[in-house]
Order: sequence, then structure tokens, then C-alpha cells
Amino acid sequence: MPGPRKVQSYVFGPFRLIPEERILRRGESVLRLPPKAFGALSILVRNPGHLMLKEDLLRTLWPDTFVEEVNLANKISVLRKVLDDAWPAGGAIETVPKLGYRFLPAVTLVWNSAPPALSRPNEPPPERAIRFIALPFAILNGQERIAFLGRSLPEAISVSLAGLRSMTVRSSFLGARLTEAGLEPRALAREADVDMLLTGSILCEGDHLRVSAELIQAATATVVGSYVCQAAWDGIFEIQDSLVRRIVELLLPRLTERESKALTHDVPASPRAYEFYLRGTHVECQRTFENLSIARDLYRQAVDEDPDYAPAWARLGRCYRFLEKFDPARSHDVEMTRWAFRRAFALNPDLPIAHNHYTQIECDCGHAGQAMVRLLGQAAKHPNDPELFTGLVQATRYCGLLEESLRAHQQARALDSKAVTSVAHTHFLLCDYQRALEWYPPGAFFYMDAAAIAAAGRVADALALLEHRTLLAPLVQSLRFCLQGENEKSIAVAMAALNGGATPDPEIRFYLARHLAWDGARRDALDAIRALAGAGFCCSHAMRRDPWLETIRSLPDFEDVLGLVEEREQEARSAFQGADGNRAVGA
Repeated sequence: MPGPRKVQSYVFGPFRLIPEERILRRGESVLRLPPKAFGALSILVRNPGHLMLKEDLLRTLWPDTFVEEVNLANKISVLRKVLDDAWPAGGAIETVPKLGYRFLPAVTLVWNSAPPALSRPNEPPPERAIRFIALPFAILNGQERIAFLGRSLPEAISVSLAGLRSMTVRSSFLGARLTEAGLEPRALAREADVDMLLTGSILCEGDHLRVSAELIQAATATVVGSYVCQAAWDGIFEIQDSLVRRIVELLLPRLTERESKALTHDVPASPRAYEFYLRGTHVECQRTFENLSIARDLYRQAVDEDPDYAPAWARLGRCYRFLEKFDPARSHDVEMTRWAFRRAFALNPDLPIAHNHYTQIECDCGHAGQAMVRLLGQAAKHPNDPELFTGLVQATRYCGLLEESLRAHQQARALDSKAVTSVAHTHFLLCDYQRALEWYPPGAFFYMDAAAIAAAGRVADALALLEHRTLLAPLVQSLRFCLQGENEKSIAVAMAALNGGATPDPEIRFYLARHLAWDGARRDALDAIRALAGAGFCCSHAMRRDPWLETIRSLPDFEDVLGLVEEREQEARSAFQGADGNRAVGA
């Protein structure tokens, strides 16, 4: 049985303090300190960020002996001469007048044996990546000025770590929801299905920020690393960067060259740009039309300040797409959406949030096959990113690869048991309406649950669901008319949506084609499906099995259209296999 875990050393800046051996190292050099100075440093380093009173230091360093405070001051002076060249003058040990001293640098605890989820230096890497979640940071004062950092700083840390192959990073927004539920750390960790939690607090003192953070092992709720960082108000990114590096030092002592580059790739050139970015991220937590409009404007300011900051371009593109998709009057945003993502990819071709956000846009614009191949390429580099596989659920479905879509969902859930995918729509196309309802996200009061209930023959129940729904209005309205037997009205709404200027995405167009077939406009329905085969959406299974499409199967050219759809699906399957898709999601 392994012995109890103890702290082996304390790492801060370029230094490593090894108490049991009474050694202070800087790189490979051993620095010699007088015994009392070493003792003082050990006390300060063990309590980073905390005020250590003079009387407590004197009592500990000189037990049963009366000495004057000048002796302690002399030892602190010795320490400053050793440490201060690594920080600005006074940046290592702060004097609190008349009271005592505070150690300011961030400190990483290195244990004599690693927690079970981590790699030991002489052992092979773990089969499963370390599962990590950052929780909201508590704001200790200055709420109005720094409130946005409580959620946006953990999110920024999560985005930085998401590019590491050895970690599976849960959404910080999930962490916020679980924190609001009032769960204690171990219960929260079980709910989030993680190995490590990051918690912290932020204190604003004038123009300076002080962030204290703890890395907690979920299984035991024990602290495996403590950090204290401080920076001027315009040095917020320095705090994020310092915290990310401390986490990596403790959890991942060995990084690949790609991972090392990923950690240094996206550095904002302007403090104002980074502040705008964090403020936008904070506002975007609530995905309302108004909040996304505000976030869009903040991201615009971020890229105006720093045109080379890729994460801001990626989030700006997502805001444009959301506003464009749910407000037809904003259809001019489609080019701005594409430009934002092209810019993000040009600056950082491997940026995870850009790849994850861009998938839906590619699928909606008829390029699901391209999205599928792109995601499979990224999955080879980041096999532990559940959002990549969440995107594959949609991209493969749009290509008609329904079994592959189900496997992508299983992979996403294997990496993150809380991952929310669009697999409900995959089950719908497979005509498995009960499974579609089981996987439809709770609270997603749009269309598909009512459509599945209707396809299962429960028309009255479906109408009751649709009674008060207005989102995706043409689709909902057309279905309502269908179920009420007002076929001409349903056809008019569906055709207006299919032929209108604000073209709905391919999957919505397919659902509208189903309505047309059910209403008796079977020629229009088949023509719509034929057009979809050339516009990036295929589903031969639904064409053969969906009860609402039964009327089109007797049309003379149905087999021709089915053959075209199957040809497109085979092309997509070949592309999937060529991109090593079976290896990515399991054969």
C-alpha cells in the first residue's frame, strides 16, 4: 500500500523549495540560505497570499527565546535579495506595516505521490484523460467593477486547457449551474463526472486584482494545488496565463510540442481587448437575443482593439450566426459570420472553440461533408474534446450517415456524460420516435418533440404542445395546420418558407417537405427532397421508412431521387472512411 501523500516541494516562479531537504533551487542551482531565513521562507510559502503576523513568525522561528523584531526584518531582507530579481521590487514579499508579511507569488504544491487520476513520472500515461471543470470564482469586493470575471475568467481558463490532448475539459457554464444548485464539492464532481475541480476568489484592491485558486481532487475533496496571483487591472491575461500554467505544471508535467504551442498561441496584444473579450463571455452566459446582441458588440470592440485575437473572432462569429438564424431581418449577417470564422481559423487553425462553433454554420449552409471531414481531422489531434464529437453527431446526420451519428453521440457521452448532442434528430430520422423523445433536451420547446409525438399517432398531445410555441414559427405553424387538418394553410406556410428569402437550414427544409407530403402536396415534397440532396442534406432511411413520406413513394421518379440521395450518402461514407472516421468513433 502506498504511504500517505505529503507535499514534496513548493514551486513559485523559477524557484523550488524542498523543506525536508532544506533546499531552495533556482533551476539547477542550489541557493544557500541561513537556517532562520529558510525557516521564514518555508512559513511564507506554505501560506501564500495570507498575512503572517510578526509575533507568530517570531514565536515559530525562535521558540522559547526573546528576540527583537529587527532580527525577523533582517531575515526578510535576506530573502528579498534572493527572490526580488525574479519579481519587481517588493513583488515577492509584501510588508504589511506594523502587522507582518505576505508572500505574493503563486505557489504550486508538488506531492510525493500523485493522485490516482494523474500520471506519475515513471508510469505510462493514463488510459483516460484527466477530466476537469472550472467553477465560478467568488467576488470578494468591488462587485460592480469585476463581477464579470466571476464566470468569464474560469471560462477563459477552460478554453485554454481545452486544446490539451491529455485533458477533457467540461464547460465552465455547467460548473456555474451546478454551483448554483448548492452542491458540495464531491457531489458536484460526481454530477459533472470530473476528476479535478478549480475553485477561486477574486479580490480588487484599487487598481490591482488578487486571485486565489485551489485545484481540488474530486474523489477526496482534498486540495492538490494552491495559487495566489496578483496583477494590475490591465494585466488580467497575466492572471489567466499564470493559473493555466500552474494547473498544467501540476497535472501534466510532460506536454507534447503541439500542446506547448497551444498554450502560447492565443495571447491578446491589448489589455482592453482582453477585457472586452471577457465581458462578452460573461454576457454570453445567458443565451438570449438581447444578451447575444450585447456580446456581439463587446467582441467587436475586442477585435477592433486586437485584430489578431482568434478566440474573440470565433465568439463573434457565433453571435452573428445566432442573431442571423433567429431574426430573418438580420440575414445580411451571414457574410459577417463567415468572415469572422475565416479570420479565427487563419489566426489559429486548431482553435477548439472555432471548430466547435463553426460546425452548425457549415451544416446549415450545405457543407456538412466538409464539416465532417474537418471535425474528424481535429478529433485525431484532440480525441478528448467531447464538443468535436457533438458536432459530428450533426454533420454525419446531415450526410445521411445515421449509424455513424449514433456512434459519434456515444463517443461524446463517453468523454462527457453530460454532453448534450442533437442525437434526438438522428433517432427521429431513424423513425425511432420514442428514443427521439428520450434524447430531446429538457426545456427545448421548439418543434421536434411535437413532431415525434405526432408521427407516433398522438395528434391531440402534439397539438397541446404546439399551442403556445412561437420559435421557428413557420415550422411550428405548418405542423399545427397539418395536425388540425388545415392542409392548404399548412402547404402555404411551408412553401413560403421554402421559397422565401430567409432560407431555413437543410434539416428544417426536410421537416417542411414531410409536411407537404402529409398534406398531399407530394410533388412539391419530392422536389424539395431532390433539392436538398444537392444542398447538403440526405436521408435515404427516412425516405424509405418515414410514415409521413409514404405518399411520395408511389411517384414515378421517387426511385430516381432515392438513388441520387443514396449516391450522395455513399460519397459521404467514403469521405468518412477516408478521414479515419471508424477509428475516431468506433467501427
